[in-house]
Amino acid sequence: MTGYRHVWVLLARQWFLVRNNVVDNIINYMVIWPALFSGTSGYLVPRAFFPQNAVMKGTELIVGMVFLQFFVVSYFAVVELLSERDESRVLQYHVQATSYTATFISRLLFYTMYTYILVLPFLPMCKLFLGSYFFTDNAQWLMMPFVLFLVSLTVVSYVFCVFCTISTIRELEYAWAWGIEPVLWLSGMWAPSYVIAQSSLPGMNYFIRCNPFAYATESVRQLFFSDVQFASLPICCGVMCISAALCSLASYLLMKRQIQAV
Repeated sequence: MTGYRHVWVLLARQWFLVRNNVVDNIINYMVIWPALFSGTSGYLVPRAFFPQNAVMKGTELIVGMVFLQFFVVSYFAVVELLSERDESRVLQYHVQATSYTATFISRLLFYTMYTYILVLPFLPMCKLFLGSYFFTDNAQWLMMPFVLFLVSLTVVSYVFCVFCTISTIRELEYAWAWGIEPVLWLSGMWAPSYVIAQSSLPGMNYFIRCNPFAYATESVRQLFFSDVQFASLPICCGVMCISAALCSLASYLLMKRQIQAV
């Protein structure tokens, strides 16, 4: 059996594992979460703190929340990798039965598509719940699937890489506390990237300019606002492609070393 067929077989196996949770995930991530974030971050919070410009600020907050959604969904998807590696050892079996490359590609591809599909309806659902309170006059809806796929690939490859740095599943809490949460707070989830870049904190402008996830959140922001205050959409997409490639390569090497060490 050739390599690409191995990948398809392993992808089918991943789908078999999650198929029973599809309905629950659709309800949680495509209905409940958009409703909650629309009501809080999109409506209540901007009216409490920015009453004069609530619609614009609410839209910027919703853009940040989609970034949080990507990280949460990918986290719970990729965490299964640790169980397969350390407990059931299914990962090692798949490497022996197929190849390491096919095993790695199938996992990365499945986690990326799984996260992407669950998060893709988030912004349209927020628009449905908020109506005119969600600013979409300049929205580039046709570009949204492509941009969100790049964001998904960037986030999943990074989460994959973080998980490949921990040796046991007991260190999972450190992966979130040290590898993921700082990225969320300093990448435009709450404050837009251009606001962080204009901060008077020493070194913050340099940090945010070198942070690939700042470009990820800015790319989603560019879908709704025509002004370029941090980076243009092509630059954001280019940075995400490079970051995803580097994180994927690092994950490939780290996971291979860990499997060989187990």
